[in-house]
Amino acid sequence: MVATSAHHVVRVTVRVSVVAFHRDIDVTLPTSSTLAEVLPELARLVELPEVHRPWQASTAGGAPLDMHTPLYALKLHDGASVALHPEEPTAPPVVRDAADSLTGVAQSARQVRGLDAAATCAGLAAAVLVARVYLPWHLALGAVALLALAVASAGRSRPGFAAVPVLAGLAAGVWVAGAGGGAVSVGLGALAAALTAVVAAGVGVVLRLAGPALVAYVVGVSALSGVGALGAWLPGPLAAPALTVLAGVLAVMATPGIATRAAGLTVPRVPTAGEEFDRSDDYQPDVDARSADAATIASAISAAIATCCVPALLWVGRAGGVWPFALCLTVAGALVVYASRHHWALPRVCLTSVALAAVVAAAAAAAHLGHPAAVALALLVALSAAATVVWAPRVPDLEPTTVVWFERAEIAATIAVIPLAVHLAGVFDMIRGL
Repeated sequence: MVATSAHHVVRVTVRVSVVAFHRDIDVTLPTSSTLAEVLPELARLVELPEVHRPWQASTAGGAPLDMHTPLYALKLHDGASVALHPEEPTAPPVVRDAADSLTGVAQSARQVRGLDAAATCAGLAAAVLVARVYLPWHLALGAVALLALAVASAGRSRPGFAAVPVLAGLAAGVWVAGAGGGAVSVGLGALAAALTAVVAAGVGVVLRLAGPALVAYVVGVSALSGVGALGAWLPGPLAAPALTVLAGVLAVMATPGIATRAAGLTVPRVPTAGEEFDRSDDYQPDVDARSADAATIASAISAAIATCCVPALLWVGRAGGVWPFALCLTVAGALVVYASRHHWALPRVCLTSVALAAVVAAAAAAAHLGHPAAVALALLVALSAAATVVWAPRVPDLEPTTVVWFERAEIAATIAVIPLAVHLAGVFDMIRGL
């Protein structure tokens, strides 16, 4: 369709761009003319600078327009925009041979991060083994922890500093645990290691070598390990892993609140009827940065939960028995739905790993128990997990009422974890013995 006015003219906006020269002009042009014919008059109107390259016309979206085609054939409507600019030389295509293609692939593959930090960690591990020849374990670990602190401070490397809390905590734990014998000494060593790791992370904050992720991870692992260490004073043989699993499940529930408060995020408060407007919260200009910190802290806490709960669940499952089987099964039920619906990638991976470790631990406990009912239930759970690739794509199509029932089952499993973990810790036996 040719869009012209009743007088066979079209009203367009011509935008001329030449380096730093930019002009817009509204003109009425005959539809029988071409852009090449009206260009000299337009050049006089806007006082175009002299250009030694041919002119090129295009639409506002960048589609090229033929300079020698009448305007009625270009299908320009009233109010359309025409951009005029000198032609730009187009670089000729470069045909790559096999060597050039391999070079290009190698350049992208060369962008690998973290190798320097990995080399530092390997060197620190080697230094511990060498120092062990002349020093006891706690002194060797402590000396290498100071070496790691010096290296991280000299290079201002946060990944390099990550080894400092680990080495310092191990040094303190080995020193305290080696002072005596028995489970109580091991528990005291674990508490000393957790406290020392937190102090080392605080030193990193002061030196600006520890970010929110490292601090949250160290504090999370230390807190869960400290709770598990309290099992040394309880009569249950599985007190330490049971308390660790219980603390991990409770930490999953508390992670959103901890992350938002640690990042300083506040929920806007609207004054109720009769209150003054100054009762409302102030606007946070850095809310985006705080939100990113909250997501980082939540991911670090989830990683800490996985670090502590996965080996604890495998420890419980290896022991076997009815109550370990029930605890592992309830932990899997409490986390599998929550983990699959998590918005962030790293927490989803970490919590899913905990749920899957609970499935494996439940199967190990049932196999050690040998009861037909436990074996049948463990087999059903194992087959459900094995067929995940079949039913997982259909989960988003579930009815809302079905999802509600899954959530209720998740809540019931979460509640059941508490008495089962307390029973395995021997708290009920201790109460009965009073």
